[in-house]
Amino acid sequence: MKVKEIMNPNPITLSLNDKLYNLIKIFSRQGIGSVIITNKEKPFQILTLRDITKICFLESFPSNISEVLKLLNKTETSLITIYQNQSFIEAISLMKKFDISHLPVINKREKLVGILSLRDILKKVPEIVYIDSLTQVYNRSYLEFLKTKLKRIKSPVSILMIDLDDFKKLNDKYGHLIGDKVLKKVAQTLRKNIKTSDEVIRYGGEEFLIIAYRCNLEEGKNLGERLRKKIERIRFKGIPGLKTTISIGVTNYEPKLELLENIKKADKAMYQAKKAGKNRTEIFIS
Repeated sequence: MKVKEIMNPNPITLSLNDKLYNLIKIFSRQGIGSVIITNKEKPFQILTLRDITKICFLESFPSNISEVLKLLNKTETSLITIYQNQSFIEAISLMKKFDISHLPVINKREKLVGILSLRDILKKVPEIVYIDSLTQVYNRSYLEFLKTKLKRIKSPVSILMIDLDDFKKLNDKYGHLIGDKVLKKVAQTLRKNIKTSDEVIRYGGEEFLIIAYRCNLEEGKNLGERLRKKIERIRFKGIPGLKTTISIGVTNYEPKLELLENIKKADKAMYQAKKAGKNRTEIFIS
């Protein structure tokens, strides 16, 4: 989902020459958390309710917004913004990195077109709490949500446990930044090569789980082989020696068993794939 699909397209703005009184009036009457300060239609700074508290304790009382920013040491133009066509996941990553809850949204000409708040994201995409910030697929907490969903499914379901081969060696050789890049690329490749209704979950550090609906055991193994070959073909620009393979364990979902018990079956099959030489797909055999 793009930022423009979630943002508020009508942000409250003030210019550098506006009076402080206007800022206080906006906060008292509008019930909002931030006001964007613009300079020639471009976002220059952002003021929040926390800033109002700071203003109250300033030694001199500023008359306009420009003076407010100087006294608050907010005269730098390095305002954190996001483009309207970027993913909302990227917005979440910025908010987390810089400990902020509001982001001015800009277009290609860097003109202000909206504002995105954490509240907006949670309203539109409440399942954001289940998204892994690095790989942008679901995180392990999502399994709790899946338990109820899977109990309602009548068609066959396959569970695939996927583990990157020799990932520790990769991290030791190339560093954790490259390791993160590999995880992102693997996650993207998995997501692009399954049905839109299927689920991809980052289960652990370098482990991914796929829940494939309307998919019997044989089809699950075929899916695993297809994904394995896709991952094997991944190449990284500037790092010709870096190759990635995965080992996959496949099992059918049994409703009479708890979800974690079903996952353990796929996990055991994955370890059989490891023992058999890695870069292969194995089916769980009881």
